[in-house]
Amino acid sequence: MPVRVSLLLALCAALVLGASACEHGGSAVATTTLPSTSTGSTDTTGSQTLSVRDFKDAVAAAVIDGSDLQAEPGFGPLVDVSDPKGLDTLQVVLADAYRRYEAAPAKKQEIVDGLVRQAVKQMKEGNSKRSFSEVQDQLLPLLKRKLVVDRLAGHPALTPFFDLDVVYGVQRAHSFTLVRKDEIAHWGKSPEGIHSVAISNLERETNAKQKLLCEKSGTQRLCGWASGDGYDATRMLVPGLRRQIVEKLGGEAVYAVPLESVFIALTRNYADVIKDKVLQQFTTGENPLSPNLFEERNGKLFVLSK
Repeated sequence: MPVRVSLLLALCAALVLGASACEHGGSAVATTTLPSTSTGSTDTTGSQTLSVRDFKDAVAAAVIDGSDLQAEPGFGPLVDVSDPKGLDTLQVVLADAYRRYEAAPAKKQEIVDGLVRQAVKQMKEGNSKRSFSEVQDQLLPLLKRKLVVDRLAGHPALTPFFDLDVVYGVQRAHSFTLVRKDEIAHWGKSPEGIHSVAISNLERETNAKQKLLCEKSGTQRLCGWASGDGYDATRMLVPGLRRQIVEKLGGEAVYAVPLESVFIALTRNYADVIKDKVLQQFTTGENPLSPNLFEERNGKLFVLSK
């Protein structure tokens, strides 16, 4: 998962409506400590043993050379692998492999090749070897632009949402695997059933790990999420989270997801104040999602009437 960023900082950067101050924040990510210095060492044969950094570089290069996947050294003892034609990602954890390499440097190529084979195999299998009971608690929705979804390989399962699509993934500690239509059929589930489970899981995970934050911005009050975990904009789809916002604001809300990394809301009477800034962020920001404002009617979301 991405490193958490300050919600207040993200809200201020995206939609400053007044002269409110923004403070930097965030939290550290724990990593596995490897028994090695960053400069490497010399083995008994006189050969230089690769440092952790150089070992990561070697694994990442081997993934690129030996597959159609992209790879780059990650934070800590990890190599981040991704599918350039899809959304699937995998973090190759190197702690054990590096220890084996330090104990037997001559086996470097064998160890690296094994890591590459395992990464390619895991990415290729996707969810095909998993039962629904294995993935049920790990299913999450993801809100994407249609033009992004249209470019994805593998026929992802999706639910249309105005000019966007909701796709679904199995989110594990070190991987994200998109759910395909044939996998839903294999599980004997309907798209509606998958959507319901995924929305419930996102609500549970959000309440447990990413609390709603409301801050004053000038004379207005902003509420929302910008945690950096990849699911911020998608939280707009969760009725229970929208109810939390309405309770905090004390009245009807309008919602905006100009970027995948930001979901904000404010009271209905400030819609005209916010709409130009939402359009600006959608036009200029990274990973744009929607220039629209949304409102809720009878428990369902609609694009805000002009």
